[in-house]
Amino acid sequence: MERVLLNISLILILVYFYKITRHGLHILQLENYYIDRYAVWMKRYIKKVLNIKVIIVLLIPIILFVINTEISINIAFAVEIFGLLYLIISTKREKEKKAFVVTARIKRIYTTYLIFFAVAVICSNLFDYKIVLSIVNVCAMVAYTFVYIVSLINKPVEKSIRRGFCKKAQKKLQDIPDLKVVGITGSYGKTSTKYIVNTILSQKYNTLMTPESYNTTMGVVRTINEKLNPMHQLFICEMGAKYVGDIKEITDIVGPTYGIVTAIGPQHLDTFKSLDNVRKTKLELVDSLPEEEGIAFVNWEDENIRNSKITKNMIKFGLTKEADYYAENINITEKGSSFDVVIPGKESISIKTRLLGSLNILNIVGAVAIADKLGLTPDEIKVGAKYIRPVPHRLDLKQNPNGSIIIDDAYNSNNRGAKMALEVLKSFENKKRILITPGIVELGDKAVEINQELGRNAADSSDFIILVGVNQTVPIYNGIKEKGYPESQIYIAQNLQDALSKMNEILTENSVVLLENDLPDNYL
Repeated sequence: MERVLLNISLILILVYFYKITRHGLHILQLENYYIDRYAVWMKRYIKKVLNIKVIIVLLIPIILFVINTEISINIAFAVEIFGLLYLIISTKREKEKKAFVVTARIKRIYTTYLIFFAVAVICSNLFDYKIVLSIVNVCAMVAYTFVYIVSLINKPVEKSIRRGFCKKAQKKLQDIPDLKVVGITGSYGKTSTKYIVNTILSQKYNTLMTPESYNTTMGVVRTINEKLNPMHQLFICEMGAKYVGDIKEITDIVGPTYGIVTAIGPQHLDTFKSLDNVRKTKLELVDSLPEEEGIAFVNWEDENIRNSKITKNMIKFGLTKEADYYAENINITEKGSSFDVVIPGKESISIKTRLLGSLNILNIVGAVAIADKLGLTPDEIKVGAKYIRPVPHRLDLKQNPNGSIIIDDAYNSNNRGAKMALEVLKSFENKKRILITPGIVELGDKAVEINQELGRNAADSSDFIILVGVNQTVPIYNGIKEKGYPESQIYIAQNLQDALSKMNEILTENSVVLLENDLPDNYL
């Protein structure tokens, strides 16, 4: 009978273990499989990781096994089985904004789990099951930590597989000798710039761009391995980074000829630690460009770029005559923008776009600069500009059936972009302006300062402010109150659903709502 109860207990532990580690693996996936960042998440949510209720339920059977009497063992199995059933039923799956994907890597982690479980079953049936079951219980108590441990165990295998994919991508690139690579990086604006550059350059060239936010090394490698073909003439490659060396790792694979640096700012300071490290990493793209043929296109409105030492061939784009390519006669309304792009030695090009905000004008000027250098005619550039559409979730204006307007800027997570979005919101002078935001994260020591500034700007731009999350929005709230903003026009929501419910409660046909940033599941 004990063996039957033992195997029932092991099966129940496996079910509970799966439910917890699935959430842990989802967090690991959201952290791009960086196990050190997963460790930071565990530290931040230590009460979830070391759940007192779970520890008590699974510790009692261990104590009873140690007593080791017939009665204590029977009670231990009863507590174990009914306790696990309770934990399984009461553990609800977290609501996921970005769906968990069972990738090949996740499957390899699950395989490691199953090997561990198989060993536990064999050992418990061959040896003293009380010791083995107690060890398994301890593993279940710290199931989130087990995700970290298994990721460490699998690390050598993952490195080997990663090298194989990278070599395959390099080989595909080498097999298309005439292919030119355009690298795009920056603390903000790189995804929008990528879409704009691709839209304009595709008027003359057969282009491939990294989709959505595929800007990590493996995202770039996957794009190459799955989508690049010999017909492509240009590969437009977004390059993201959270650590020094991340951009160099990508450039070593793709070998860009042209590079666009959109901005250098205080983003991901929790991993970069300093602005100098951000600067060094973003300029890894410039450093990788070939000496003669390579050209770096840089945003000359960014003081951190202006203060950087760039020795490669450089073309400056901006909003003033200090740049080589710049916008003038700018007119920004709530419906879009119109402006002229000044091109050295040529006639200016007039552009109208549905895109909102001055940053998007900068992005278009940068795209015009590289298009001009790559031989597009003014007419081709104008046609391309007409096809530019808002990037999903980046100042994407949507009209509701009731007449209200939603400005979806949910994928923006930097201070400069947030400031511009609030300027756009402020421009809707004859409407009720509602802001919904959880603030900005990954700012390290600058988090309080930058979020307080966000609060002050929000107070100047909004008629009603909904803050998402009680804890991380405290600096925003303090910034709002510094401006003497009425308490009655602030609502602190527990989560996004609560925020949207409040929005619907106060929404009118004359409202405009700015959704500014939407933190992923590893933050809320």
